[in-house]
Amino acid sequence: MIKSRNNENFWNKFYKKKLILNKPSNFALFILKFIKKKHTKIVDVGCGNGRDIFFFKKNKIEFFGIELSKSASNLIKTKLNKKSEKKKIFNENFVKFNYKKNIDGEFSIYSRFTWHSINKKNETIFLNKMSKISNLKYLFIETRSDKDELCGVGKKISKNEYITDHYRRFINKNDLLKKIKRSFKILYIKESKGFSKFKNENPCLIRLIAEKNK
Repeated sequence: MIKSRNNENFWNKFYKKKLILNKPSNFALFILKFIKKKHTKIVDVGCGNGRDIFFFKKNKIEFFGIELSKSASNLIKTKLNKKSEKKKIFNENFVKFNYKKNIDGEFSIYSRFTWHSINKKNETIFLNKMSKISNLKYLFIETRSDKDELCGVGKKISKNEYITDHYRRFINKNDLLKKIKRSFKILYIKESKGFSKFKNENPCLIRLIAEKNK
């Protein structure tokens, strides 16, 4: 069993070394027009150093950020000037987070490179929680596929679960669709390389946009 504390420690060290707020991800750029058209606020689950949070802010999209790493969440708060904005950044586990208590009005979940950080049990818990939230509108997910070249690298925990310097679960597209279709309508789904090239890395990813069933 993987202890969440191990992943938390890894990301704390990671973000202490990487405190630069980089340009937005390609996924944030990809969904920007959709978000603006639908006028939905974004809850970035696993928001890291805030690269996409600040992009959404720049484009006048209301945001919330949830980040397990204290180093990262504190970094974001130091870059936000308003107290009201600082209060929208939570140093918590996004699976356990109380969305009903902390998020008012209609909102959408934005998960980039965080879906593969949770195991199947927590995936089920999270989706069950989302299915019961009436003011949730959309899911935006970008995650590593089980067709990614890193799948199989490191210590094997179970099928599609591996540890290198941190934990990853590589996602099967059909399994993900089956689970999400229980409470959501699929608006867009694609599995491909080319979504997030970085230096010599070109991971195979799944991109998904889904709308909550009424």
